[in-house]
Parts: sequence; C-alpha cells; structure tokens
Amino acid sequence: MKCCLVRKVPFRLPRTNRLVWALILAEREGLSLLFVRKPDDDYSHSIVIATENVAERIFEISNASVFLFETRDMIEIGSIFESLGHGLEKSEFTKLFEDECEGFGVP
Repeated sequence: MKCCLVRKVPFRLPRTNRLVWALILAEREGLSLLFVRKPDDDYSHSIVIATENVAERIFEISNASVFLFETRDMIEIGSIFESLGHGLEKSEFTKLFEDECEGFGVP
C-alpha cells in the first residue's frame, strides 16, 4: 500500500521558533488536524489542532479544544495512519520529512 497524504506542511513547535514537517490528517472550518513526527529525543510524536498562519506560510498550534469530524473523516484518517504504519519503511518515512523546504528553515 502506498502512502496517501493530504498535504505536508511546515509546523512551528509550540513555545519555540523551530519548524518541523507535519502531515494534515483532516481539515475543517479553518482548523487542521496534524500528525507531527517527533523531531528529536526531547519530543514525542503528536497529533495537534493547528491553524495556518497565512502571512508566514506555516501552521501553528491552535487554542481550539475540539475538532469536529464525521465518520468518513475517521475512515480517511485511518487510511493515512495505516499507510504510514504498514506501507513505508523507516527510510521512506524519514525521506518524507527531509529538508525539502529550505525557504522555511525546516531541519
């Protein structure tokens, strides 16, 4: 199974200026549900609710506490996670997050 991703976007880690890659799992009403791969041993993988900072062209953590989604959204999110978990070798997964976005300063 090949990985089917909605979009890979730069995400600013909370309380830092550090940018990392994140995968959009779902979007609804200006909010995005992101999967953020752990950038190093000081962090864990995470799923965050974020909004796009259009001026800086990055995504940032949102103060929203709820992300509404429907059954078809859960099916799509499940497909994305299944693809990430079963369809990619570690080296392929790492390649998804390599420095393709030099303009954003993403490591």
